[in-house]
Amino acid sequence: MKSSSYQRDARIDWQAFAPDNIPTKEKWPFLETFLDRFPPLNAPGRRRTVLDLGCGLGRISRVLFEKGYNVTGIDINQAAIAEAKNKGSAGSPSHFRHFALANSAADPLPYLNDAPFDLIVGQLVISIIGDLRDRRQLLANAFQWLRPGGWLYLSASGVSDEINSNYARLYAQDEPLTGEPYSYFSRDSDGNILYKTHHFQSDELQVLLQTAGFNQITVNTVKEQSSRRPDQAAYFFYATCQRPIE
Repeated sequence: MKSSSYQRDARIDWQAFAPDNIPTKEKWPFLETFLDRFPPLNAPGRRRTVLDLGCGLGRISRVLFEKGYNVTGIDINQAAIAEAKNKGSAGSPSHFRHFALANSAADPLPYLNDAPFDLIVGQLVISIIGDLRDRRQLLANAFQWLRPGGWLYLSASGVSDEINSNYARLYAQDEPLTGEPYSYFSRDSDGNILYKTHHFQSDELQVLLQTAGFNQITVNTVKEQSSRRPDQAAYFFYATCQRPIE
């Protein structure tokens, strides 16, 4: 197995990732249920605005746009953003932006179409964004991008060692390298590290959301197929929460 530097920068990993290989899920039933609570048209006739965090090639953005929402997608992978723009996935190229989702407060947040948003969607991005500092910053940025009373939907990978011995092995193997429990390196078939993945415990995810300032937190746990290993089982969390009304 080839070795690599273990002081990795997730930004570099995801900037260089081949867009067509960005892992994703094929179905989003919990997202569909979440959206059912918020029809695209508000009572006054204004279209609800949605931010797609880590939009990749814009697949979810396209679905949201087709449902009638005004959508903005952001991603750190410039090639993926370029392809999303070429496909016109969110109605117009101006709705896609190249941006590091976990940029710190020292780096000004960019102007985004339709901000502040009514809804923010993050499909698995919090599990692969980097370390704990990056996760906290991602949620802090999402909080700032939401309007008071706006809602955040997140999916995240869950600790799965009890139902999948392969994950138990990966956790034990990589914890000395990642520096935290339940984090491991996703690798290609040659053993080269692609990116770091963190699997959450339910209370861990809830504390992160509370610390970021969100309330009305709900976390559902579901046993499903692994995103990169469809022949294996894994737990996933589906969380919703609100920026308090000021």
